[in-house]
Amino acid sequence: MPVALGIDTGGTYTDAVLVDHDTGSILAGAKSLTTRHDLSIGITGAIDAVFTEAGDRAPEPSAIDLVGLSTTLATNAIVEGQGTPVCLFLVGYDSSLIQSRGFERDLVTRDIVYIRGGHDGQGDEAEPLDEE
Repeated sequence: MPVALGIDTGGTYTDAVLVDHDTGSILAGAKSLTTRHDLSIGITGAIDAVFTEAGDRAPEPSAIDLVGLSTTLATNAIVEGQGTPVCLFLVGYDSSLIQSRGFERDLVTRDIVYIRGGHDGQGDEAEPLDEE
């Protein structure tokens, strides 16, 4: 059974989930406190917790064929106006799409680089990455 391990480091909690690729079902989900001084502690805690939560359904580590790691920490800092100015890289979007939906006014920065190409929700290449 191929399994995906998803990890999201948020401002308060780090979440982990195990998903069966064949059925799309969630095997287990768990949380750990986010440790801002060393994110690896919270990530390790969430991974340990999700395997414990899975119990008998826990896969062998070798069955994990995809690991997704995301964080909202940088997004939160931008939205809250903390930190230094940033440039936003949008992969798979073009300026006309952003403008047509009125999202441009919601973006915190005006320094935006649009990169053509990207992947769909299943991880398959939807359009080759424009490396120019």
